[in-house]
Amino acid sequence: MEKARFNSLTQVQKLLLIMESGRLVMEKKEIDCIMKLYIYKQFYVEVIYDLSQNKIRKIDTPELNYIVDEYLDELNIEDMLNL
Repeated sequence: MEKARFNSLTQVQKLLLIMESGRLVMEKKEIDCIMKLYIYKQFYVEVIYDLSQNKIRKIDTPELNYIVDEYLDELNIEDMLNL
């Protein structure tokens, strides 16, 4: 599946796909949310879960520069290269 096609799916469809076929690369927790980064097919998918509202806030397919900026402290180069 292409990134554009994935982005056109509903949030529930996206979540089902990454839970079924994605690979969790890293996770980080902030005060009000948990952010999980998955590799699905040949692109990254970020799931942001809102702790205060107990629901998923966003499922996005960020670009690599965002991932490096946002996850730099937790970054594992081996995971980045194993798309």
